[in-house]
Amino acid sequence: MATPTPPTPSSPRAPLPPAPAPHGEHADAPRYALALADEVHGWYQRAATRSKRLLRTAETLHLLVAAAIPVTAVVRPGDARGPAVLGGVVVVLAGLRPLFHWQDDYARFGRARSAVEAERRMYRIGAEPYDDPATRDRLLVTAVTRVQQQETATWARLVADSRQEARRPADAPGEAPLPRNLPPGQRN
Repeated sequence: MATPTPPTPSSPRAPLPPAPAPHGEHADAPRYALALADEVHGWYQRAATRSKRLLRTAETLHLLVAAAIPVTAVVRPGDARGPAVLGGVVVVLAGLRPLFHWQDDYARFGRARSAVEAERRMYRIGAEPYDDPATRDRLLVTAVTRVQQQETATWARLVADSRQEARRPADAPGEAPLPRNLPPGQRN
């Protein structure tokens, strides 16, 4: 299951209203700006909820299966197949969390949703910087786009870090693990 990406005007997952004419000349600019903010807010809300649900489901299954290992050993003494299979399931469930980044996604999407919500509130009441009717729509679209870009940049760093970690050679037996924050030239 791939990590969802934030909506962009070219994303098929997040259809957006048609763009206004340059310089805010389009009569529908206010509707476009607020529709964009609403759509992006909704996308991040749904994505955060989904990530939270998947994280909680995986963690709950992990605990339940891990707790079942000693129970199966007691119920069927001398038969190691049950605990062995359950132990394998525990390993797989433990590997899902870093693979799919549900906890990171939940936090990132929640922060982005909150940031867009703050902009929507200020826009709706005409608070600074949305107090000038000539610029408020452009400023809202700019603010929402900035939130999307920041979240996408964070996602890109997370993916790059995951790939770098996957390529990192395993430490030799008996050696202390290398610190992960060393610059590339300082690793042996």
